[in-house]
Amino acid sequence: MTATPGSGRPDGSVSPARAAAWHALRRVRSGGGRFDDSLAAFPELERLSERDRALANELVVGTVKRRGSLDAVLGAFTKAPLADTDAEVLDALRLAAFQLLFLDRVPAYAVVDDAVALTARKGKRTQGFVNAVLRNVAEDGRESFATLSDGEGARAWAVRHSSPVWLVKLLRRELGDDAAERFLVAADGAPERCLRVNTLKADVPAARAALAAAGLATTGVPGLPAALVYDGPALERSAPFRDGLVTPQSQGSQVAGVVAAAGVGPGATILDLCAAPGTKTAQLAAAAPGARITAVDSDELRLEVMRQNLDRLGVHGVEIVQSDVLELPAAFDGAFDAVLLDAPCSGLGTLASRADLRWRRREADIARLAQLQRRLIRRAARCVRPSGVLTYAVCTLPQAETLGVVETLLAEGGWQADDLGAAWPGMGHPAAGGYLLVLPPERGASGFFVARLRRIAGAEG
Repeated sequence: MTATPGSGRPDGSVSPARAAAWHALRRVRSGGGRFDDSLAAFPELERLSERDRALANELVVGTVKRRGSLDAVLGAFTKAPLADTDAEVLDALRLAAFQLLFLDRVPAYAVVDDAVALTARKGKRTQGFVNAVLRNVAEDGRESFATLSDGEGARAWAVRHSSPVWLVKLLRRELGDDAAERFLVAADGAPERCLRVNTLKADVPAARAALAAAGLATTGVPGLPAALVYDGPALERSAPFRDGLVTPQSQGSQVAGVVAAAGVGPGATILDLCAAPGTKTAQLAAAAPGARITAVDSDELRLEVMRQNLDRLGVHGVEIVQSDVLELPAAFDGAFDAVLLDAPCSGLGTLASRADLRWRRREADIARLAQLQRRLIRRAARCVRPSGVLTYAVCTLPQAETLGVVETLLAEGGWQADDLGAAWPGMGHPAAGGYLLVLPPERGASGFFVARLRRIAGAEG
């Protein structure tokens, strides 16, 4: 892989996909972009051809995920600290370095020339700097990456898997090296494309036929009869999605919904807390027909999205309440047979689908969120009637937000934990097998913790 010196194409043009990706990266940095399956929040990508849009999508997600690896290699070829580099120039350097280090489809000279052209308004001196750094990356970058990422130290892992050192240390300490490395490899890969068949509108064979007609190939998921992994165009643009036959939902999220609905019969009362945008609410409605469901969330905008989702999926009769969980009315106390608390969390199980999350989270967030989660689970517990169940779920992995929260409630008395590990072989938490820890890549690309607690009859609330 070699690059030729230059200052961009003679006419100053840049590949449409790379230009759009660079503008999208600038939007991410300014806080104006979000990541989802279609990158719909980036209008720069929407104007591209289908082929260029796919490439730009790959470039944006890959550059953001691999920022740690890219910065380590780029830093090896710059004299001044990389943090001192102009932000727009750094975006161009990272974008080009990602292609040079992790993709093989584009000639190195084209990648370098486009990066030089993107920084034209910064002046010739900056263009010369960009050209020189990227020529070195093209020539020696992969060797540098191999050297920097070699070894078993936390910093080598952080370069190899493009993750903050604190996160690497936490995962290795709590999961062990093998599981931590498998998780980090999955986090650097493609996000999970999993859906749930909405059995209120279609059975699985009918939904698969409709998806196939829309160009989406599907594969079943063992242990989750309504789950399908899919491949093809964006699900949200398909007729089966618009018609409410299917909805995106990760395997881990579906496990949580199945656990929460288990044993709930007609006429039972279910409380879904922190419910918006309604993914699990709809799952509960399909899994427990005849149950009376109340869904609570504090965010009116998210509740409106929830109403739209429930309407699309044909879910009717759900009582929707706008409230902070910590401020629920006293009438909720002891009123529900089953409560699901999908609590706000660090989201570290979703690194594959939320490309920028690893760089936005801080280690201090874990303790702060765990404190909130302990308050939330206590309030949720008060809503459960004697012999009722409380399901606690979070799309994250740290023990402070998972085992620590559940065991705090158990220690206060009046509750016992159901043995979920026995019902879900291979998914038991390595440190406490009665709880579930859904870990990539064995179960998709999203990590989830699920516990179900049963209120002891006669125990005081």
